[in-house]
Amino acid sequence: MSVGGVSKSVVLAVLGSLGVGASVGYRLAASLLTNKAAAVQTTKPRVYIYDHCPFSTRVRAIFALKGVDVEIVFLQNRDEATPIALVGSKVVPILETPDGLIMKESMDIVRYVDTHLGGKPILAESEAASREDLKMWLQDSADVMNRLYHPRAEVGYFAEFAEPASRAYYRKKKEPSIGPFELAIANSPAYVETFNQFLVELEGLLRTPKSVNDTLSYDDIDLFGRLRRLTIVKNVVWPPKVRAYIDHYETVTGVSLLDSIAQF
Repeated sequence: MSVGGVSKSVVLAVLGSLGVGASVGYRLAASLLTNKAAAVQTTKPRVYIYDHCPFSTRVRAIFALKGVDVEIVFLQNRDEATPIALVGSKVVPILETPDGLIMKESMDIVRYVDTHLGGKPILAESEAASREDLKMWLQDSADVMNRLYHPRAEVGYFAEFAEPASRAYYRKKKEPSIGPFELAIANSPAYVETFNQFLVELEGLLRTPKSVNDTLSYDDIDLFGRLRRLTIVKNVVWPPKVRAYIDHYETVTGVSLLDSIAQF
């Protein structure tokens, strides 16, 4: 049995359910699963991810959309040794297949899964390069998204932050790009207002209720990952069409939105 393309046994071993949520024992479960996965040869595709990571969300989404069972391993954010041993650098997501293929770069993994697993491809090519409106929206909204998201992710209930050292590691890595988290939090009202306006603009870019282009594409895999992480921010006003869009992808991928742990 699987949930959103994820083995139920793995889901239960890590958190008791996919997505956010932290209960007693989740720290130990996440740690044990990481150690166990590293030592056991996989019999199905395995991905090493972070729950908070939009790039990891892309990979989780395509496995679910293709109906391919996958083993998910939540690495601790401070764990450099595991990804370096696999691909030579501290990155996620990482795909490992039973036949020995190891791959990084989220969209490369998405393309591999779409073209090699679970039947015929389902994703149309990206139009972000040719759609000036979409390209500019993605570029212009990125900074305010990061300023809203990173300070909240650090205190969120994610498996990769089970250890306090992993939270400290995350802050150390992200603050150079956005400044002190405390300042970003203090400026949140202005950032939320700006992001709300970006969402109004995005509603006009959605060409169908379930796709930003005319059909399901790589751009939807990208966009859902970006938007999902902002559901951790309180006081964001989601226009009806945009809210329906992310709710749809939560349903069809099994990747939970973050409203339940929304922060300040």
